[in-house]
Amino acid sequence: MLLSDKSPDSGEKQTRNSAGKTSLVELIHFLFGANATKDSLLRNPALAKYTFRARIEFDEGILIVGRSGSEPSRILVSMEDAATFRLKGKFDRKSGVHYVTNEVWKEFLGARLFGLPLHLEGSAFGESNAPSFRALFAYFVRRGAGGAFLRPEQQSEKQQRSDWQINLSYLLGLDWRIPFELHNVREREKQLEELRKAAKSGALGEVIGTVAELRPKLVLAEANAKKLSDDIANFHVVESYHEYSDRAARARSQMLAIERRAIPLKEAAAHLRDALARERAPEPGDLSRLYESVGVELPGVALRRFEEVAEFHASVIENRRHHLLEEIAGINKAIADGDERVAKLNAERSSILHFLSGAGALEDFLTLQKKLADLEAEAASLKKKFETAELIEGEATKLNIDRANIQRRLQEDHQVRRDRIENAIIIIGNAISNLYEDRTGEFVVDATENGPEFSITIQGDRGAGISSMEIFCFDLALFEITGQEKRGPRFLIHDSHLYDGVDERQIAQALHLGSNAAELIGGQYIVMMNSDIFDRLPHLDTFDRNAAVLATRLSDETDTGGLFGFRFD
Repeated sequence: MLLSDKSPDSGEKQTRNSAGKTSLVELIHFLFGANATKDSLLRNPALAKYTFRARIEFDEGILIVGRSGSEPSRILVSMEDAATFRLKGKFDRKSGVHYVTNEVWKEFLGARLFGLPLHLEGSAFGESNAPSFRALFAYFVRRGAGGAFLRPEQQSEKQQRSDWQINLSYLLGLDWRIPFELHNVREREKQLEELRKAAKSGALGEVIGTVAELRPKLVLAEANAKKLSDDIANFHVVESYHEYSDRAARARSQMLAIERRAIPLKEAAAHLRDALARERAPEPGDLSRLYESVGVELPGVALRRFEEVAEFHASVIENRRHHLLEEIAGINKAIADGDERVAKLNAERSSILHFLSGAGALEDFLTLQKKLADLEAEAASLKKKFETAELIEGEATKLNIDRANIQRRLQEDHQVRRDRIENAIIIIGNAISNLYEDRTGEFVVDATENGPEFSITIQGDRGAGISSMEIFCFDLALFEITGQEKRGPRFLIHDSHLYDGVDERQIAQALHLGSNAAELIGGQYIVMMNSDIFDRLPHLDTFDRNAAVLATRLSDETDTGGLFGFRFD
């Protein structure tokens, strides 16, 4: 018993919530591998700088480990202890500390406390949603803040059905793989439901019906498409129509070729016209300055008369202009010939198409081909819908079969392991009869299509007190069963919140039952409680209340009386 004392000056409205009873539960989880998020109690700036330690007794001896909020990923352990317990550690030369990672620590605890594989990777326990150390441990150190005192089978308000079914099956010695497979079926059912919703809403395209509705539509659509395809395959166009259609195609091809050739011709004509516009004879002044320059630079050289040179230049310019005009005329003629040829080809093609259109052969052929394309597209769409509907209905049938098979296997497993279930029933039944003289109760393990159901009922109203005692009885059974078979931690810890609203006689009986169970398996039952409540309990004469109380006590009288020795927000 870890007691919290109430100071004489405390009023009825004052509480000892800050003394640290609930904080001790958080501290124990922290030392046993809990995730330390930023809002974790032990990462509070007032506590993060401290290292908290646990002293754990194993068959090989005592193992002392430490952990701090400033470095939550490290579990401090000496080199000697690491060697003794075969813990693969690391040494930090800078800080001089030896440690193991929190993941290695959890695997070690899972193996030593619950018989899980030491190395999870590659084993069945390495898969998502398999029994895990943290999920199993939470049944033996329930967290009131997480809703652990609401239902016996749940160690957290947010715990999913599959999680408690799998982990409790393991703790009770049943085949946990059966509810594990049922979890996979549930996941497939969720996916199927999403697919159904998408099919109904048209998110997959058009709205999808049932297989029965789609089958006749698909059969008729495929038959219609095949019939029209056969008709087109047997459709014959007279030879003259083939010839005319070929001539129309050739005419179009030639027209396009002429148009392509006309483009560079037109560009060349434009270029030549631009060159022609730039051709001109030099000005007399330009020639005079030229010859004056020559006379200066080349004195004594005989030059032709100025008039002869001017006539020479004029003749050169005239010859070039004549040449450009001839080239432009040639290009224009080529362009005009091309236009004339295009006009003739266009007239010929128009005549041919008019003839074919009037005859109806080509038009009918093209119309049938378009209709076939539409029918084939409709048939393909219906086939896709049909396959999706088959998938949905087929998967639904398979899931129903899988569920039925799982329920059958679950029933067989409960029959084979009936001694384990009966042992739990006896432990819980005895606990209920010791707690209540005027009430009966029972523990039921049922193999349903939704997996194993674990329920405790105590006769009477559904008050908070009875609900709490149902949780106590369930935890007591897990404590004894796993302790006897060495598949559990051999300690059970209850926060005083479990006993809120419970009659004092039942609290006293529960403490006696927990003490007896601890003695039976050589373990510990640890309870945090207010001292005034404990002192009022009507204990049995055989119960030594003084020996049960820890020397360390919490108090609200001073700031140093709480769990951590000081107050903080």
